[in-house]
Amino acid sequence: MKPTIFFLLIICCCSCTQKNNKQIIDNQFVLDSIKNNAAITAIEDSIPPTKISNSKTFSFKFNADSSGYYVKTINIYTDNTLLQKITANKEIECKLFQLIDWNFDGFKDISVLNNCGSGGCTYWIWNYSQKEQKYIYNKELSEVLGLEIDIPNKFIVFHYRAGYPEEFWDTLQYKNDKLQFVKGLFRERFNDSLGNSWVKNTYTKLVDKVKITKVDSFISKD
Repeated sequence: MKPTIFFLLIICCCSCTQKNNKQIIDNQFVLDSIKNNAAITAIEDSIPPTKISNSKTFSFKFNADSSGYYVKTINIYTDNTLLQKITANKEIECKLFQLIDWNFDGFKDISVLNNCGSGGCTYWIWNYSQKEQKYIYNKELSEVLGLEIDIPNKFIVFHYRAGYPEEFWDTLQYKNDKLQFVKGLFRERFNDSLGNSWVKNTYTKLVDKVKITKVDSFISKD
């Protein structure tokens, strides 16, 4: 069964008018997570005073260069006072800036869309550290192709499509502040000599620190 994943891009809210005929994102995304207040999206380049947790309220200013393809700095304010200035210097496909609790610790993190294509999307992510009292760049999740989030189950999903024949889902969960593998699915599609279209699913699950694998296959009617 294909996992239910909540995507965090909002096509209708992101005006990606690009110069030099740059391709506009045409993926279709689910908005349930937005309705559940899972993500807060910037209007143009700013997020007004917003609760990132039960006790903290910040506002954000995303400073892009004149081309709109490069976010230079991110300013975080509290009560109109500059709290932190992040030197980002990151490439972006369009101005989609969000606050999302990627690590499910109760603090909304900074999420910037890097790129999105048929294989999946990549983001630049800065997690809020309660210990450091500031945002820290997340090397583990940033630039990971096919990054998705399953909010109800508190899963991070790496979902990658290698064209039509192959598709991968690796599901991970934070345990003691570290991402750990929970389960995976590898789906293959192929035709046999009789012209039948087959789907082969390889399931992997971690049980008592041991990976258990199950395989099934069937003829697709699609």
